[in-house]
Amino acid sequence: MMTGFISKLERIDAVILKIEMVFCCVLVVAMVFNVGLSVFMRYIFKSPLIAGMNIATLMLVWLTFFGASAVYKQQGHIALEFLLKCFYPGVQVMIRILVFLSIAIALLCTIIQAILLMQIQWTQQIVALGIPRSFLSLPVVIAVSLMLFSTFRYLITEINKKSDSSEKVL
Repeated sequence: MMTGFISKLERIDAVILKIEMVFCCVLVVAMVFNVGLSVFMRYIFKSPLIAGMNIATLMLVWLTFFGASAVYKQQGHIALEFLLKCFYPGVQVMIRILVFLSIAIALLCTIIQAILLMQIQWTQQIVALGIPRSFLSLPVVIAVSLMLFSTFRYLITEINKKSDSSEKVL
């Protein structure tokens, strides 16, 4: 029963990963086009784009956080696996559970703080774009929430491993 639930979570996470990767690719292409056009306009026509750098900054923030979420889903982040291999398999599972719980707490704190920041920034504007400054904090909330979902999936998987290994001992 639990493996069916875990496989559903994995499928959802895989779909989210594909969407994040497409979004990041579109952002990279758009950033290259935007910066290239800004440089061209500034040096060839001596007339810079008014909002070019603001758009590039906004895209960079969104790309950074959604890219981090995609990397986290693929477990491409920095980890100290060599330390973990020094322990027995049962202890390794417990350490992974504690690590994922710690990550979940840190991600929850990040979401809460980003929402508080968004509330402050909602009254401020990015003048050249005419949008609220909170659009710079919005990707933090969205991407970190997606990372929290992945952490929940990893945690459930590790807990399932722990229960499977304890059933084998009995």
